[in-house]
Amino acid sequence: MLTPISKAADFLCISGAAYISQCIVFHNGNAFSHIDGLLGLLGLALPFITFRITRVYQPFRYESAINNAIRVLVAWLIAQLVLAAISHAYPGSSLRSHWLLWWTVIAACALIAGRSVIHVLPSLNRSWPFAPTRVAIVAPSSANDGLLAWIAPQVRNAFIPEVIYDPSLPLDTTIGVIPAVRTLERLKDIVRAENLREIWIVNSLFEPISVEHLFESFCDDFVNIRVLPILERSASTASSVEDFRGIPILNVMATPDRNWETVPKEIFDRVFAFAVLVAISPILLAIALAVKLSSPGSIFFRQHRKGMNGDVFSIYKFRTMYQGADKPGTVVQARKGDARVTRVGRFLRSTSLDELPQFLNVLKGEMSVVGPRPHAVEHDEYYKNVVQHYMFRYRIKPGITGWAQVNGYRGETAEIEKMEARVKSDLYYIQHWSFWMDMKIIFLTLAKGFIGRSAY
Repeated sequence: MLTPISKAADFLCISGAAYISQCIVFHNGNAFSHIDGLLGLLGLALPFITFRITRVYQPFRYESAINNAIRVLVAWLIAQLVLAAISHAYPGSSLRSHWLLWWTVIAACALIAGRSVIHVLPSLNRSWPFAPTRVAIVAPSSANDGLLAWIAPQVRNAFIPEVIYDPSLPLDTTIGVIPAVRTLERLKDIVRAENLREIWIVNSLFEPISVEHLFESFCDDFVNIRVLPILERSASTASSVEDFRGIPILNVMATPDRNWETVPKEIFDRVFAFAVLVAISPILLAIALAVKLSSPGSIFFRQHRKGMNGDVFSIYKFRTMYQGADKPGTVVQARKGDARVTRVGRFLRSTSLDELPQFLNVLKGEMSVVGPRPHAVEHDEYYKNVVQHYMFRYRIKPGITGWAQVNGYRGETAEIEKMEARVKSDLYYIQHWSFWMDMKIIFLTLAKGFIGRSAY
């Protein structure tokens, strides 16, 4: 739909502005160094990270052209501020600052102009091939203010609802800015007046509704009638229709496909883990020495955890408790002031430094940098019977950090409510995963630090 066009237009605006500003600043024979070139490449990549974080390309966003332009400008300025900060660390920053200033201004004007054109085109010509699909929504007994927000995550392509038909309404009204009607005749009038070609029926997966009356009403119109299955709000994942070996299927509960979209994550995990282990090797040696001197016993602590699809592996951590503190076959969560934790171990646990050896698990392919945190197998056996959809967390690789951790759900989970909140965050991550979401979580982990109030 519009998203690929917007991304392409934004890239052309930013790269074109970079070239024009380069010609302006470096036209008097001033040398354009290799450092300038590398920073230029970084400047082309950074905006699309900030655009992603600020949800510039988020579908189903019903906002005006002005709000969209402001969102783009804010994301662009953040990217340029980061680039300027990096630029000051290298020689020749004075001349380069003029280039970045020209680049920022020219690209800002180009982005506003490009966004305005893209925003206006669909309204000028509604048959434009890349215009969002205009649909009528049939939502029996379910139309409410949260309807569109509920539909949005379950549909992959952008759309524009023009009317909502709900026969249970007491009278015609509006939901947001969208007219909602209660009679079939009124629906027919709007569909034909607006020349709509799509009718989507929002249908509970386990409560099928009759659609014969719609077929009869629109049998002579060239209108596509589609059923959009919606899982109940208590379901763990959003339903999705996919092609499985040539057969269209509706996923109710299934492991996310390991397709080409996951390749960047797999490559990043290995490269990032190797780079981190090399970079922090002096810190690892210092911690290992501190652990060894703190109390008798091994430096590392190994414990069985479940990985993707429930496969058990041994997780690596620095030992933080006295040797033999736990009884065989039992695992008790550490609490505040726990006598089993050594003095060095208390510091390691509160700062999460005891987790650093898990980059070895990432390097081995047993874990990911970002994903749901794995729990002790004994804890899994308990929580799977008391927390709904608990085991769905293991449909993907566990991680060193995750969406739950950056949202404050780390450390001790003494109350069931805390574990439920953590599981809810993990399920949200699984449903909305993207490579850029991983980058956001890593950034938030670094920005918020490793210290947690509930980590003992």
